[in-house]
Amino acid sequence: MALDTLESMRAFARVVELGSFAAAARRLAISPAMVTRHVVSLEERLGARLLQRTTRMVRPTEAGQLYYERCIELLQGLEEADAAVSAVTVRPRGTLRVTAPVEFGNRHLVGPVVGFMQQHPELAVMLDLSNRLVDVVDEGYDLAIRVTNAPDPALVARRLAVSRMHVVASPGYLAGQGHPAEPAALAERDCLCFAVPAARDDWCFRRDGSMTTVKVKSRLLSTSSEALLGGARAGAGISWLPTFVCGDDLRSGALVSLFPDHDVGGLGVHVVYPHRRFLPVKLRLFIDHLVAHFGGDSAADPWA
Repeated sequence: MALDTLESMRAFARVVELGSFAAAARRLAISPAMVTRHVVSLEERLGARLLQRTTRMVRPTEAGQLYYERCIELLQGLEEADAAVSAVTVRPRGTLRVTAPVEFGNRHLVGPVVGFMQQHPELAVMLDLSNRLVDVVDEGYDLAIRVTNAPDPALVARRLAVSRMHVVASPGYLAGQGHPAEPAALAERDCLCFAVPAARDDWCFRRDGSMTTVKVKSRLLSTSSEALLGGARAGAGISWLPTFVCGDDLRSGALVSLFPDHDVGGLGVHVVYPHRRFLPVKLRLFIDHLVAHFGGDSAADPWA
């Protein structure tokens, strides 16, 4: 059976970009054997070897690099034509693959995802909530939510909002143990610390242009900020948490911010996705949906 030349060109381009037949297959949602067939079909039609294959990597030959550059020009032209029409006429359909940290996803992403699905009934969403660092490109995700101040430079990143940090404790803990008079006193207190990628037990405090770093005692270490939140509510110690986790408790009085006159940091909430000149309609519309949901001000903290 003859293979479609454009599909073969797309497969070949993905192999060059990702450096792997397997990664290209995941990205295209086809089998590695089919990717190989596409590349072989092009090589046979052109009478030239396009890729050098070793046990560790795949890279284009000189002829392959020239062909890749022309393929990209052609494919981008087709995408531009499709995008011009799709922006007006095409409704999102298929499956949108999204990954996000567990706590952020459960608390703040399920709602906008469901709302987006209700707006676009022909679209399905695969929502993977995980605190591991997912490889968006290699694992075939359309986008990821990253709560960080240093998003991966290999991906396109758009900041949705900022989540400020607070050093918090319960009123019951403070009644029994007393309110620490200054940040340095935290070195003598039981603290509840995040454990990924390593124990975050160096807490920084900024005020009036000066910074103090306090090495705290990790009485409870956890990979889950929900566990730290529960520990703080129960009076087990003092924790350092972002507003997207502790904001509701600060507003209700279940937790107290200990040093509100200090800046104890913040985290950017970003949507990240692979570099593409023209975004699929489903991805572009979902990003716009998230921007609107979180308030449209990337410098604001919607959970404060």
